[in-house]
Amino acid sequence: MCHALAANITVQAAVAVLRFILTHAAKYDVEPTDLVKELLQLGMHLAAAEAIALSYEHLRPRIQDQLRAQRFRFPGIEKVKWNVEADSRVSMHLMLDRPVMECNVATTPAAASSELNFDMSKAKFLALYEELRQAQSMLRSVQPSAC
Repeated sequence: MCHALAANITVQAAVAVLRFILTHAAKYDVEPTDLVKELLQLGMHLAAAEAIALSYEHLRPRIQDQLRAQRFRFPGIEKVKWNVEADSRVSMHLMLDRPVMECNVATTPAAASSELNFDMSKAKFLALYEELRQAQSMLRSVQPSAC
């Protein structure tokens, strides 16, 4: 029984790794020949790497469509423009396909708190979390310019 459980865990791990590799290959639009080279570097046999790359080549558009569907989007925003200025100020300009409403909220310690509820699917939340994590990583990698 322990042997069967270990084999099942090994299979699940292999599937998870393969899913990760194929998802990221599709995300960055990796060519099948480059995928074969990467799989060979990971120690996979040539025949298995070529078979996976062939399947990837046929399924790449479908995987990319799934990735697009999982991406977190703001409805109504046509274009986002970011500016980062030297005085540590960040401004964001949104071009919307509808009229803009501006809301200013000032909070004070004496103000009564209010509750905000919203619903989000697990897939959308995970997509948002991943994109925020990547954005945070990119911001951390930016070196502040010496003035």
